Amino acid sequence: MKTFKILFLLIFLSGCAPILKQPEISKEAIEKEREKQKEISLFTILERQERLYRVGFPLLKGALNFYKKKPRISFGIVVHSIKNYNKEDLSIMRKKYIVEDIPTIFYVHPDFPAYQSGLKINDKIIEIEGKKIKDIETFSKIIDGLNINQKIVEFVVERNGEILRFEVPTTKICPFVFHLVVDPRYSDTINSWTDGQRIYVTCGLLRFLQSDNELAIILSHEIAHAVLDHVQKTRGNIILGTIFDIAITIATGVSTQGIFGELGGLIYSKEFEKEADYLGTYIAAVSGYDITNAADIWRKISAEYPGSIKDIFLTTHPSTPERYILIEKTVKEIKEKQEKGLPLTVELKK
Repeated sequence: MKTFKILFLLIFLSGCAPILKQPEISKEAIEKEREKQKEISLFTILERQERLYRVGFPLLKGALNFYKKKPRISFGIVVHSIKNYNKEDLSIMRKKYIVEDIPTIFYVHPDFPAYQSGLKINDKIIEIEGKKIKDIETFSKIIDGLNINQKIVEFVVERNGEILRFEVPTTKICPFVFHLVVDPRYSDTINSWTDGQRIYVTCGLLRFLQSDNELAIILSHEIAHAVLDHVQKTRGNIILGTIFDIAITIATGVSTQGIFGELGGLIYSKEFEKEADYLGTYIAAVSGYDITNAADIWRKISAEYPGSIKDIFLTTHPSTPERYILIEKTVKEIKEKQEKGLPLTVELKK
């Protein structure tokens, strides 16, 4: 009986089958198209990473005006090696880049010393300050070990089989790095955040922000969070709240369900966001970006998230009307200082 029902269903559904004759497609053509799409996808991701470096490096340099901890030496380059890619991606990468065990230059910022000294994309880094480069770990270790006050660093590179030497001036920047979120679970959201060391940016945000100036305003906001240690302060508040949770549970025998730990994480969240908006606008201005329409970017984002317009108790961000007014006042403050020739500095609360 069950077999009869299945047979009947198949006969019934056959009456709903497609009726148009279409071109035949070979397996070879399908595989070729699949490889083409993989190439487009990979190079699109790389272009977005380059955009983050292009916009972000000047901000890391500008933010140093407000950063109180140890900076990092930078030459405005990003290197890569085979360890950065899956095996199946290497053949695609090598259509445009030299990718080997020894690190090669993936990106050079045009406003930083490496570019001005003559280093180029695909240069294979052989030595730094007379020390041999074996792999990308060696490169990082040598760079991190440089004296922070060193003015010039010697690079030896191989370019098209020729060994070249370059004297590259150093630049100090904030020690934060940019990370493009390509995980499909999050990449389509319009979002950015920081863990205090890395600045995370989703592909959705990069698609949403058409101009580099808009992106600079958002990145400077996240850099400001990192400069002001907001992540660490929030974690500290959560720990204090959790201690209170434990104390109440021990004293009363009643579980608080972690409510005070949660409240600890929220207690200064709005004020932290306001601080990041304020300092972030200064960072963007010091770094040479146009802050005139900075507040409009948050208006643009609020249009995608209408709920942010409301002022709801215990939300982690200020309402967008409040944010807009504060940023407008900050822009006015900065422009007045620029017109008077005053330094773009910020003051601490007394």
